[in-house]
Amino acid sequence: MKLRIVLVCSLLLSLLAGVSLVGAQDAATCEVATLFDTYAYASPDGAPNGAVFGKLVNLSMEADTLLSASSDAAEFVELHETVMAEGDVMQMRPIEGGIPVMPQNFVSLQPGGIHIMLINLTQPLVVGETLELVLNFERLGEVTITVPIKDREAEMGAMDGGMMPEMTPEAMMMPAEPVEWPEGCAKVHVLGAWARPAGPGAPNSAAYALLLNLTAAEDTLISASTAVSGATELHEMTMGAGDVMQMRPIEGGIVIPAGGVAMLEPGGLHVMFIGLTQELQVGATIELTLTFAESGEVVLTIPVREPMQAGMPMSGM
Repeated sequence: MKLRIVLVCSLLLSLLAGVSLVGAQDAATCEVATLFDTYAYASPDGAPNGAVFGKLVNLSMEADTLLSASSDAAEFVELHETVMAEGDVMQMRPIEGGIPVMPQNFVSLQPGGIHIMLINLTQPLVVGETLELVLNFERLGEVTITVPIKDREAEMGAMDGGMMPEMTPEAMMMPAEPVEWPEGCAKVHVLGAWARPAGPGAPNSAAYALLLNLTAAEDTLISASTAVSGATELHEMTMGAGDVMQMRPIEGGIVIPAGGVAMLEPGGLHVMFIGLTQELQVGATIELTLTFAESGEVVLTIPVREPMQAGMPMSGM
């Protein structure tokens, strides 16, 4: 990913409300907002439009808003969302006022939800090629990124064959092109962490987050721990016999490539709380420690909340 942005490091004087980060996260942070793990699908013959997806990340300690985007690949570029209209029909509409991203957090841009719409393509989107996209943020200004173009049909075919590529660790880790990050940026960032609620007597729960590695070397989440459960394991969802989704521990940890991400989310990679020692109520917070092979321990205080539906503006919250 090519970025043209001024990166300014500042000392944190206070912790982020809602998600407190200690240890590797409490030194310096980047004044950066951009799109990671980004991609567009190839356009079928004659298709007039396309779309860009990814993880819209705000690493700063102040909220920011993606106001607009532009690209030579299309006549018009708009911020869109997919919503349920009358008669339970899904409809796409422009987003008024832009896409807000809270501090040290992210918003998922994905098919069937929020996305960047390319209207009236100036040329077909071809697998293996790229397009340039300019993001215009309210506070941090313009960022230019290079978006790879992927084969949607190949992904759908792999899913039909039971491979579920988007749920494998490899598919969750899309490395960006090397970027020279300032000292305060070069670390593993844990963004938008949260835990699923569990009522009285519920034995298990889970935690999720976006792991973003801005160091020059690959890192691995090797373990996690919390006082709210008897055991804490790194798990993944895979397709088992009879096309039944099954959960299993991850051997060797979760790799986050240099300049890339690993997404922990429902139905995919996650931190599993086994044998809960207390009820997890919505609105409460819990302490969670993540241990990385290179970056060491990161201690977080994360909120307990209900899962948000795909496409909600603050899907990473």
